[in-house]
Amino acid sequence: MDIKFDIVKKVARPAAKAKGLTLRSVRSQADPAGTAAILVADSYRDVRESLENHRMLKAVDISSRLRGRSLEIFAAGGAESISVLMDFLATLRFNTEDACEAAEFFTRYLAEGCESGIRALSIDWTPDDIRIACSCELQPGDTPQAVYAYVSSLLDRYDMGIIKPAEES
Repeated sequence: MDIKFDIVKKVARPAAKAKGLTLRSVRSQADPAGTAAILVADSYRDVRESLENHRMLKAVDISSRLRGRSLEIFAAGGAESISVLMDFLATLRFNTEDACEAAEFFTRYLAEGCESGIRALSIDWTPDDIRIACSCELQPGDTPQAVYAYVSSLLDRYDMGIIKPAEES
């Protein structure tokens, strides 16, 4: 049996006209056709070079395109597109620690193939907060409370929290 919950974090906005790379959003849906991130910077040359190297090294379907003054990074595919995109974003240096830490957390505990047992179903990252819909398979003898305690122990370092389903709160 799978239990579902959300992992959430309030994020600090970069200062107005902050130098460096700003992560504006990351969006997907359950069973996504893909996942996209919007980045803002003065120049995207280094990001695009990093993206090309990452795509070739990891053999993943990830691309970019300019959208006005922003750069959209898009990972195609199903549920694994979230992991593909977040794996790339974790290689970048953003102008807020919150963005760097959240990308690190994702690749460490939620990416495809991680040993945590937690699976990311969708992500909605706005300039104000991050909400990651997750599921975890209950092992024989486990309770939802034991799973939440385990997940909470992972979140403490990252100043993140859990939102449990209404029937389990």
